[in-house]
Amino acid sequence: MIALILGAVLIVIAVILGGIQISHAYNIYGAAGNKWGFYSAVAIIGIIGIILAVWSVLKKETPKKTTP
Repeated sequence: MIALILGAVLIVIAVILGGIQISHAYNIYGAAGNKWGFYSAVAIIGIIGIILAVWSVLKKETPKKTTP
């Protein structure tokens, strides 16, 4: 459950950072030379969040049904 929440938070952070930069609301990365490093970091944060969320969902065990 914690991994799912952490994954969702990381995905939201990546979307917010990428959205702010793409919409030109604020120049987060500064100089033009830092652009690809910034977008790479945002992508890595998003991918880690997706992996954590998927892993958390796949890790849950389904309850076993017993027949009398």
